[in-house]
Parts: sequence; structure tokens; C-alpha cells
Amino acid sequence: MSNPQDNPSGKGVSRKLRFGAFEVDLDQQELRNRGIRVHLQRKPFQILELLLRRRGALVTRTELAQHLWPGLHVNFGRGLNTAINVLRQTLGDSSAGCRFIETRSGLGYRFLASVEEVPETDGEPPSDRSTDSIAILPFDNATGDPAMSAVVNHMAEDLIASLSTLEHVRVIAHTSALRYRMPENEPRSAGRELDVRAVLTGRIERRDQSLLLTAELVDVKTGRHLWGEQYEFTPDGVLDVEISISSAVIKRLNLPSAASEVSPIKKRYTSKVEAYQDYRKGKYLQNKLTEADLGKSIAHFESAIAADPSYALAYTGLADTYILLAFLGVLSATAARSRAEELTRTALQIDDELAEAHASLASIRKVFDRDYLAAEMEYHRALQLSPGSVDAHRAYAAFLSAMERPAEALEEIRNAQGADPLSLALNVEAARILYMGRSFEQCIQQAWQTLVLEATFAPAQHLLGLAYEQVEMYEEAIIELQNAQTCSAYEPEVLGALGHAYGRAGKAEEATDILAKLDGLSTRRYVSPYWRAILYAGLGAKDLALDELKKAFEEQDVWLVWLKVEPRFDPLRADRRFVQLLEAGGFNAEVLSPAHFVARSVG
Repeated sequence: MSNPQDNPSGKGVSRKLRFGAFEVDLDQQELRNRGIRVHLQRKPFQILELLLRRRGALVTRTELAQHLWPGLHVNFGRGLNTAINVLRQTLGDSSAGCRFIETRSGLGYRFLASVEEVPETDGEPPSDRSTDSIAILPFDNATGDPAMSAVVNHMAEDLIASLSTLEHVRVIAHTSALRYRMPENEPRSAGRELDVRAVLTGRIERRDQSLLLTAELVDVKTGRHLWGEQYEFTPDGVLDVEISISSAVIKRLNLPSAASEVSPIKKRYTSKVEAYQDYRKGKYLQNKLTEADLGKSIAHFESAIAADPSYALAYTGLADTYILLAFLGVLSATAARSRAEELTRTALQIDDELAEAHASLASIRKVFDRDYLAAEMEYHRALQLSPGSVDAHRAYAAFLSAMERPAEALEEIRNAQGADPLSLALNVEAARILYMGRSFEQCIQQAWQTLVLEATFAPAQHLLGLAYEQVEMYEEAIIELQNAQTCSAYEPEVLGALGHAYGRAGKAEEATDILAKLDGLSTRRYVSPYWRAILYAGLGAKDLALDELKKAFEEQDVWLVWLKVEPRFDPLRADRRFVQLLEAGGFNAEVLSPAHFVARSVG
């Protein structure tokens, strides 16, 4: 059997390798398990590729670190450990009973299994890659004017937002596409990593007093040029160019004929570049989910509104931040609800067909009003207006999870991840849905996959700790929750979770210390009784836990939306007082059933 490392040119060596039930295509950057494509992120795949090329030989941790982060001389120990763990979980392997990857303590790793080269065949079956998906990579600003970067980014995002309104095409979201800026990334390579059929690239140059845009659409699998065009225009003619590009792209995607005859671009949400820049910064900071970053996001959204008072998207972004501030306990439920509804109503007055505004209104109905029927109707309206809206899919997924409909919730969040696979917020939302649906092993895997993207992302560390606790890996749970505590600046949610884990692990003294920290924190800011209830439940103090939940109801706490499904409250569910709290929270089985929703909405 030949070995790829003995043939640097790669001539005559298969680019497809098989081991166990797995098959790897190095050209397509794909991993399959019994013929079914398995999603594996970039860093773990790069590790697998190097181990396969050097199979049977020791690959040191230093070599792996340089392979993953070439030219950088810093300590990537945690990131490497995370990527190795994700790879092992994907392969169903473990360090204790390794079938594929052997750990040589303090040295590195070795690939153990027998590897077979798969010969290329003319009759290769077709790939299962979708033929109705596209990534629009950030356009290249070749004008020499840094101030034009916002205009260039704006064009690409407008195309993404507009094509996302089509039901028959999956469009990669702006946040994921941003990671593949040209010319650093070759379009086909980016397209393979994002799992799309086609990639659109653009380059904008100066031409006297006008601009010249060169756009190209490429088939990811074959490299075939599908379409290309040049457009000369002035800044005032941007919308016309976007409509032309959108129409041309739709004609070349595999869509039903009715959809291919329609141009989805009807408007720009703002013509003010500074407003657009502030909105994008606000959304980025909002998705980091920390108190400090949410505070910064408010400033950017308000700046966007000041620059363009008719920018409806900025109002919805600000409304969503106020809702998140209620979850972090920075604002009371009453104050957050008042401000969020005011902003959402303003957005709807500007544009009553704005999907994001209907999604914001749905969240208000869900977490503040506990009107679950009205919330679901608004989520449906949002997705009807924009089937590809990542934010609407994410919010609706969280709603379905809280309503104890885990299969539907998982389907919704996977839809969102298909369009924005590199989003930290979406990845951690998927972990939360798996946790609330009691799929704890899958939650652990999802949390690790999120930590591959950002090793110090506190929400992922938090969910990982919660899932470890539920499978009785208490020491591991405590370590991850301590990590989350460090990275989240001692948020009450994490402190309550750590106290609960200590209680479950039989460390009552440590749990009591955490309770004292919550009490101390409450002298400086609002601390929800919900987190004391969580901690008391971990200690087995049912009466105290129920007392705190009653206080949370009196304060209209937003976290009560999870009361029906939170695993940590399972020891309380048989208690009559807990049942009464569920009923007070609107968690009636008949009201929450999908069949009841359909009947009421039709009526």
C-alpha cells in the first residue's frame, strides 16, 4: 500500500482514503460515515488529514500546532485539545479505548487504524451536496479608498439578505461569509467548507468618476464558471446593480421556474453608510452575549438610528438587546419589556413587512407576556416574510424548545446553522436545545464544536458544564462551569449553575459559598430568584427552591420561560406547588400543542 507522505507531488496517489466505516475525500474536504456526510469543522479536519498522511508515525503537538496555526508562536494548547476532542467524538473514538487516534502522553498523536486508498472511478455516484445553495463572499475593495469598504460590504450583505427571502435557496449568512475574505481564500475552497453549490465573488475598482464591479459565479464542485459580468455605476446606482446581479444569479441556480422569474431585491434598508456600519457592529457585539458587549451594542444601534431614523432594522436590533439585558438581569422585566415593545412598534410602523420586527414582537409575547399562541403566530409571520432569516429561525427554535417540542426546535436551529455555520450564537443555541431536550451526549459534542470556534466562549463552557453534570461527570462539570465563571465576569446564571453542580456533587459547603456570592452580587445589581432556586434544587432543598420560584413569578422573571423543560427542576416536578407554578406560567398541555395552534390561528 502506498503512503501519501512518500509522494510529495501526489501523482498516482488516491485523494480518497477509507478507514473503518469512514471515508475521507481530501479534495472535497469531506468526511463520510457509511456513505453519509459528516459535518467536521476546519481545524479537526486538518488534524485528521495530517494524521492520515503520517499514519503510523508520531505527529507531535508542536507539528500539529504549526499545521493549524502556521507562523504563529503562541500557546495553542487548549485550542488543540478542543479540536482533538471534537475529532474523536466525530469518529466515536476515545483516548482510553482508542481505535483510530492514539495519544502519546506529552508527545503527540498517532493514527493507528488500517487505511485503504479508494481508487478514482468514472462512474462515481453524485454528491449529496445541495444544488440550491450559495455563498456570497465579501467583495474585494480594490478602489484604494478604505472609506469604500463599508459600501462594498453593504452590497454583499444586501444580496445575502435579498436572496434569503427565497424559499428554494440556502444562502450563507453574512457572519459566516465574512470569514472568507478574498483574496486570502480561494472561492472553491471556501464553498466546500461552507457546503454550498455555488460561490459569488466581486471586486470593485475606481474608473474615473464611477465604480466598476466585476462579479463572478463559480460552481464549487467542478470549478466551472457559471456566470460573470461587469457593471459600471455611480454610488447612486448601487440598487440597480444589486437587482441585476440578483436576477442573473437566480437564473443560474437550481430553482423552480416560478421563483427564477422573480427578483427579490425591492429596497435597501438604509442608504446611510455610517448607519449600516453601526448596525453591523451592534449585531456582532449582541451575539457575544455578555453584559459589557450588550452595552456597547446599544450605543451602536442608537448611533445607527441617529444617522438614519427610518432604519427599521436598527430599531429591532436595539429591541432584541433590551430583551437580552432582561435575561442577564441588567434590567427588570418591566423596564425591558416597555423599551423593547416601543422599539419594535416603531420598526413595524416604518416597515410592517420586516421579518426581524415580527420576530422581535414574538419574543416579547413569549418571554414577557407568556402569550405563546401570539408568539408562535408572529414567528410564523417572520418566517413567511423571510424564509432564510437566521435570526427568526434561531428565535423560533428557542421557543419550540421551551414549549417542549425538541424535534421541531432542533430542525429550526439546524436550518439556521445551514445558513450561518460559524455563528457562535447559533452553535450555543443548538447546545441549549439539546440540553433542554435531554440529549446530553449530543449537547456535549455540540458545545465542544462551539469551543473549537472560540475556546473561551463562556456560554458554550456553561452548556458543556450543564450537560456533564446531567451525565454525572461532576468534576468535569465543575471545571467547565468555573471556566465559564472566569470568562463571563461572574454572571448570576453561571454562579447558580456552579452552585447547583456543587450541590449535586455532594459539596454542600462550596454550594453555600456560591449562595453567599449571589447574595453579595445582589447588593450591586439585580439577581433573579430563579438562580437561587436552581442552586437550592441542587442541594435538595425543595421548599427553598419553590419559594424562590414563587418570587421569580412575582417579579415576572424572563427565565421562567424555561420552567417546563429545565432538567435541574426535575426533582420538583411531582410537587403540587410546582404544578401550580407551571399552570400560572401558561404551560397548559392543550394550549401548547401544535394542533391547538393551527386550530386557533385558522379560527
